[in-house]
Order: sequence, then C-alpha cells, then structure tokens
Amino acid sequence: MHGLQESTLNGTALPLVVTPNNVNLTFEESLKVIESNKELLKVKLLENGGLLFRNFPIAKAEDFSSFIKAMDQGKFIDYIGGDSPRNKVEEGIYTSTEAPPSVKIPLHNELSFVKHYPKHIYFFCHTPPREKGETIIADARKIYQSIDNNVKKRFIEKGIKYQSCYYYKSPIMNLLNRWQRSHKSWIDVFETEDKKSVEQKCEANEFKFKWQQNDWLKISQERPAVMCHPTTQEKVWFNQAHLYDFNPKLLGWWRYFGAKIFYIRKHMRLHEVAFGDGSKIPREDLYHILKKLDENTVYFKWQKGDLLVLDNVLTMHGRATFKNERRILTAMTG
Repeated sequence: MHGLQESTLNGTALPLVVTPNNVNLTFEESLKVIESNKELLKVKLLENGGLLFRNFPIAKAEDFSSFIKAMDQGKFIDYIGGDSPRNKVEEGIYTSTEAPPSVKIPLHNELSFVKHYPKHIYFFCHTPPREKGETIIADARKIYQSIDNNVKKRFIEKGIKYQSCYYYKSPIMNLLNRWQRSHKSWIDVFETEDKKSVEQKCEANEFKFKWQQNDWLKISQERPAVMCHPTTQEKVWFNQAHLYDFNPKLLGWWRYFGAKIFYIRKHMRLHEVAFGDGSKIPREDLYHILKKLDENTVYFKWQKGDLLVLDNVLTMHGRATFKNERRILTAMTG
C-alpha cells in the first residue's frame, strides 16, 4: 500500500494493523493517503475482517467522521432499532455502549436482528481505559464453524424471534436510568417522538409492533440465525439470541435476580427471545454459544487515537469490563 504499512498484533490476522510510513503526517495528508489506498483497503478488510488504524493524527469526533468518509465504505446510518444505551455526538457518530463498566458486553454483530443491518462498524479511541476495557472482537466464520452441529441445525431450521419493549416518558424509568443506564425509551430507540414516524420505521425494518398501556411500545421481528456474506459468500453466525435471554451467565446472579423482580410485568420486559416458531430456546444452547464466543475472543489494548473498522458480517465485537474513564466513539455505514 502506498504510504502505508501493515502488521499484526500477536501474530493474529484480526485485526490487521495499518500505520502510516510517515508518522509526521498532518491530518489532511493522512486523509489523502487513505483515499489513494481505499480500494486496496476494502480488499484487506474483506480478507481480515477488521483493520486497526494506528498512529494517525485522529483527535476528535470530526476527525473520526472525516476518516470514515475517506475510506468510502458507504454512507452513515443511524442507530435505529438498537437498544444499547448510547449518546449521539453528531450526525452518524455515537458513543459506544454506556452500559455499566462492570458489565461485559458479549460478542455480537451490530443490529444483526434487523433487516437493514450495517455493513461496517467503526470505533475511535478518544480516551483509552487505564485497565481492561478492550473492544473485544472475533471472526464470525470461526464462530459458525465451532458451534455444535446439533445446536447449529436447530437455529438454522427454526430461525429466531426477537421481542423488545420500550417505555415512553416515565419518571420511574428515568430515575432507574440515572442510577444505571439499561432501558431505553422508544423516543431514543427511533430518534423521534412522533408515533407515526415510529410506525413507518418499524414497517421499513419489518418489525411487528403494538402500542401498549402507558404508551409503551412492543416490537418483534423474525430473523435467520446464520447468513452468507454478500460478497465472499462465507457462512457466518449472525444473530443476538444470546443477548436477548436474560440469564445468570449473561447478567451475573445479582443482576439476574434484579431483572426478574423488575420485569415481572410482561409489558415492561426489555428483551425476550425464542425460536422462530415460538418454541423456547434451550438455555444450554445459549450457554454453549457464549462459551464458543469466549473461546474465540481476540483482545487488544486501545491506544489513544486508534481507529478500528470491522466488516459487520465477518467480525463480531463486544466490550470487556473496565475501571476509570473510557471514551470510545462509534459509527456505522451501510
């Protein structure tokens, strides 16, 4: 690559590390280097599943946005339909999950439960954590290959039904979220207060929806558990069933009991999941999936200014627990 060099971390192909030959490049010069190599970078991304841009002069959200545009992987898309707690920084740019630091976010493909999922997801390290806090990643092709054939068969044949409930304006829910951000309103999920607009967005994404008491919104959708990459045609594990089942292994025992008590009213349950035919997914299947995700997890330590781009089909991501301050921005393109 002209003006760039590539390397690996700990000898692994994921992520491929891309650095400038000239570490004294200005930001404008670095954009020109990326633009001149964008076609080759697209090939490298398909081969490796993720690229880590390091030692580039990226300092703020505006730089992050400009760098993404220089890569030319598609247009920004909003985080519509997703329920991870996060803040919108500017058009197309969000904070990464604001879930409590003590909660591990297991590996997943972003918005794999919606029809119009993002093709690529980006992360920018503004403030690296002092301890842990990695954005963990894994090859979704390897995940697919490692899952037990019987488990795989059940998921492929039946598909998955996701169900979520979101509140409208609730002092109680707002108080809970000030203590620990966990449950989003449908205003945040769909970035609008207009019910008609929400309904249109549900229909565009093939969400079934129902307005419930106190203007809570219940949505559900059925999606496949496995897919083929649209370009490479490689099979990948592509679902979030393991994140939609609130179980002790996912939440820890104390949070699990708290969730059981708080979400005793059915219309308030944040997540529920089943096979596409409505039958219950065996918890041992979900535990098996979580185990395989852990076995295939790749960790790398963030450095200030790092920018990571992932093919959202080929590569899963998550977040390790951390302490102290951490600020990672994220964006998606379609």
